[in-house]
Formats: sequence, structure tokens, C-alpha cells
Amino acid sequence: MANLEDEWQEDDTVVPVNRNQSSNSQSYHRRSYGAPSSYPRDETNWRRREYGNNRNPPQDNDNKKVLSVPTQKVGRIIGKGGSKIRELKLESNADIKVGDSSGIETDITLSGSDQAITTAQDMIEKLIEDPNTKKGNNYGSANSGTESGQFFKVNNEGVQVVDWDKLNAFHDKVQKERWDNLPPIIKDFYEEDPKVRNMSKAEVSDWRRTNHDVQVKRTFEDRPDLRPIPNPVLTFEQAFKKYPEILAEIYKQGFKQPSPIQSQAWPILLRGDDLIGIAQTGTGKTLAFLLPALIHIEGQTIPREEREGPSVLILAPTRELAIQIHKEVSKYQYKDIKSVCIYGGGDRKEQIKVVAKGVDIVIATPGRLNDLVLARHLNIINFSYIVLDEADRMLDMGFEPQIRKSLFDVRPDRQTVMTSATWPPGVRRLAESYMKDPIQVNVGSLDLAAVHTVTQKLMFVEEEEKENYLLSFLFNMNDNDKVIIFCGKKAIATHITTELCLKGIECQSLHGDREQSDREAALNEMVDGTVNILVATDVASRGIDIQDLTHVVNFDFPRHIEEYVHRVGRTGRAGKTGIALSFITKNDWAHAGDLIKILEEANQEVPSELEAMAKRFEAMKLRRGDRDRGGGSYSRGGGGSRGRRY
Repeated sequence: MANLEDEWQEDDTVVPVNRNQSSNSQSYHRRSYGAPSSYPRDETNWRRREYGNNRNPPQDNDNKKVLSVPTQKVGRIIGKGGSKIRELKLESNADIKVGDSSGIETDITLSGSDQAITTAQDMIEKLIEDPNTKKGNNYGSANSGTESGQFFKVNNEGVQVVDWDKLNAFHDKVQKERWDNLPPIIKDFYEEDPKVRNMSKAEVSDWRRTNHDVQVKRTFEDRPDLRPIPNPVLTFEQAFKKYPEILAEIYKQGFKQPSPIQSQAWPILLRGDDLIGIAQTGTGKTLAFLLPALIHIEGQTIPREEREGPSVLILAPTRELAIQIHKEVSKYQYKDIKSVCIYGGGDRKEQIKVVAKGVDIVIATPGRLNDLVLARHLNIINFSYIVLDEADRMLDMGFEPQIRKSLFDVRPDRQTVMTSATWPPGVRRLAESYMKDPIQVNVGSLDLAAVHTVTQKLMFVEEEEKENYLLSFLFNMNDNDKVIIFCGKKAIATHITTELCLKGIECQSLHGDREQSDREAALNEMVDGTVNILVATDVASRGIDIQDLTHVVNFDFPRHIEEYVHRVGRTGRAGKTGIALSFITKNDWAHAGDLIKILEEANQEVPSELEAMAKRFEAMKLRRGDRDRGGGSYSRGGGGSRGRRY
């Protein structure tokens, strides 16, 4: 029973084990591709055992019943941290105890009134029921044992081995039958405006060049049988003339014209293609995938109230970004489409309750999504439009296994959208796995670049001087200025917040050690202007949209240069300007070379101190014979003059 409270992986390819069966028992059989089986069909994949033939009969007149459950499914009953078994006890009024495992099966003892035991038994039966058996999947069919014998062959040495070709072919056949039983997905809702259709190649090329150098291409292979890449739309009407309710919602938000990513993404998504959108923060990526999602939901053949689950899944790397997307979705009222935001740290029971009532859009972090899917609170098989937002950040945070786990059982003919600020190999690998003939839209260079509407300033200081320079900066702020101060560690963020409060400077803090409710309150106070200063770690570096944010201060320079770009991108959004001030110490010399490239790309002045720092770091690597390693501590020399601002 070790580690059963952790996440588990179900393994459907276990060799059946012979078991003596009592007269009043149902037999539990595991499927096997390995050897023929004469076991009868098992519809529920679990076995009840009354105490009549039990080796441990109850004492006196106790009301007890023992269920023998497949050991691999006990995790569903326990839940993460014991959450599910507590819920079962509470709802059934029965006492539920998990016994020792016998290997194949584990005894679950139910105690209480007859009604309580019956309720608990029904709940457990539903919880561990195999959906594939329920759907009539061939894996659980009566003749699967006979078919499994076909997956062996005798090799040249006379040894019986698995015939992988036959096994894979059988798997493909079963999967095809499974997906063919689902209703088709309607994807193409696009009616091209005549003005858009009649744009010449020169006009399209000129528009893309003058709108932040938009680049559009097939990511992997441009085959002759694929449709041409559509021209960009130049107005909201050209994209949504068939959807006046959508246009009305857009105008409510005060938008005048589409952003470059929206102009090119909407025709691609509305006609049903997969899309990879690569653009910096603040360029309108959320609205680019959201409005086509609303039309996709309403355009399916099966009425929404008759669908078995939500249609749209939006995966985000952090709680803050998930909440931000949910707020954006809530701004657009279309056909009474409902959404829910599920994330760790939020009220799990309330999230489950909202999902149970029926929703169309699920915005989730990978961890909580897997939690609800494994606990059978969320059916993902009907997701037909999936968005991986800020995919590069999700991979940076180590979510790739959870993403793959989430998408394992989603239908393969779905429409998939991926957004990213960068295009590293990991994101490309994810796109190859889960996207079909995607069209890639790059706004600006693929090289790492900061938002051009932000003025980047550097101050070269000693570590112990940073607090004094920060206080000087804050005391000279204007009343209408808003600033985020980024710190490298949660403890430093807490320390800075405390020091500012002691000096009478009102501020809020946002980092991982704070309760989710406190984090939301801090962000709301910053958004509504209750406070103008937010001290934060990198949980605030992406996906958070604070209107009229004028300054970003990097109190600690980030450990990865990509985070510098995302921090800076919190200001200068939606065409406005901003200022980013970074304190640079000797310990930051490993980033000097990359920072020079970012400043040059943004046509900003490169301080001589930064150039000297980069040269010293390269010289140190040469001395160590370590050209390929990108880090180290500053041994001597330094960052030039102190306290100078550029």
C-alpha cells in the first residue's frame, strides 16, 4: 500500500493471476495482451465479498461489509492526501477503512448502518468503474482473452515473444473504433471577407512587415494538399461579421482595431487549423484564442446541455495566469457560455461543485486538472478545443509530464492552440506530439526580445546598497505611478514588504508562501489602485495584467534571462510606455552578454559597465577552460561604477 496517496498510473497490461473464488463472489480479471485467458467477462473490474465466506467474520452483530478492490484503483478511493476517502465518509455516513494489500486486491471495510454501507458501496463502485468497460471498449470484451493470444509469436530461437506489430495494430484498431463512436467536431466557421480575400501578396507582405514583422508559416511541413495560409483581417468586422454578439462584446471593451497577433490568428483558428502563436506578453494573445473558442463551443452539433463534458480546455502554468484568463473570459457574455477556473490552493469542493453543474470552458493549472480527472469529477474525453497558454513557462516549471498525462485521453481530432513567448526545443517537441499541421505566427523576432515600449535602465550597485537605492526610487515616485518590485526569493520579498511598511510606505506582496486568498486580494488591491506598490517573486512575471503599471524594478536580477523579458513585459502593455529599472551586482555578470543582446535588439543604450562585465565573464570562462558553462560566482573585478543609472 506504499505511496497510494500519491498520484498513480493505471496499467492495463497486467498478466491475469489465478485466484480461488468463493461462491458468492464476482471474479476480478486484469486484461492481458500476453496470454490467453478463460476468465469470464468482468463488467466492473472489482469484486464484492459478503462476510458469509469471509475468513474474518464480524464479531457479534456488527454491520460490516468488505469490498475487494483492485489494488491499482485504491488510489482513487483514497484521493490526494486522503481527501477522497474523507469525502466518501462524510457523504455516506459510513466508516471506511483500507486494509492491507494482497497484491492483486485490497480489502476495503465498510462499517455503519445498512443504508450507510449501501451508499458507500455504490459510491466506491462508481468511483472505480472503468469507463472503457462502460463504453464497450474492446479491451474488456469477452473475447479479448482469446485475441490476446494472437499477440505472441515464436522467434528464431524457439522462444515465445510479444508480436509488437500485431499488438500495435490491435491498439490502433481499438482506438479508432473508440473515437469513431464520438460525434464529429465542427471546426470551420470562417467566411472570408471579400476585401481580405482580394488582398495581393504584396499587400499582405507589406502589412506583416509593418506590423511588428509578423511571420507566418507551416511549422513542420507545407504539403501541397494543405490549404493556403489565410490573409490577415484588418478590422473586427472582417473576422466576426457573422457574429454580431461577439462584435458587440468587443466594442464594450473599447478596442479600436485588432492587434497583429489577433489579425493573423483569427482567420486561422476560425477555419479550424491548429495554431502556434509566438509573441511577447501584452500583445493580445488571450483574446486571439478566446473569441474563436466561444464560436467553436456554440457551433457544435450536439446541444451544450446534452454534452458529456466541457468543450474547451485552457491550460496555464500558474494560478495567477489562470485567474487572469478566467477574468478575461468573464468579460465576454456569449450564448450563456459558462466557465470555471480550477487551480491548486483554491476551494476544491467549490470547484468540483461548479464543474458538476455543467461548464463549457475549463481554465486550469496542470496539477489540479489531473487531480479532478483522476478523481472522476471531470470528463476530458469531449474536449475539442485545447489551449496550452505560455507553453514555454509550463515546461520551465516542469509540467511536461502532467501536460502529457492531461492530454493522454483527449480525442485526437481536437483543435489545438499553443502560445509561447519563446520557441525553445521543448515547446517544438510538444507541438510535434499534440498538433496536426499547425500554422505558426511569430510577432517580432524569434530571438529573445523585450517589449520595445519599455525603457530599460540599469543601476550598478553593491548587494548591500540595493535597499537604499530602492527607497530613494520609491520616495521619488509620482502619485500616479504604479510599480512591481521583483525579488529573487520569497524571504526577500517578505523582508522588503516589512521594511516598506515600517517606513510608512503602503504596499502589497505576492509570492508562493501566501495563502491563495491573500494573493488574490493583493493583486486586486494593485489593480483597483488601493496600493501602487507590489513586491513579488516571479509568480507575477507572466500573465498578470495590471492597467497603467508604469514601472518594474528588478531588485534581484532573475536567474534566467527569459524571466527578465517577462518581468519587463509587465509594463509598456497595450501600446503604452513603461520603465524597467534593474539593480546589477557583481553576482549578475553571467547574464551580461545576454542582456546586451536584449538592449541592442530594443535599440537601447548599452552601458560601458555592462560591456566590461561581459568581457570579464568571458575572460573568466577562458581561464577556466569552461566555454560551455553559463554560470559562476564573481571572483574579482566588477561592474564598474556604483549607483549610476542608465
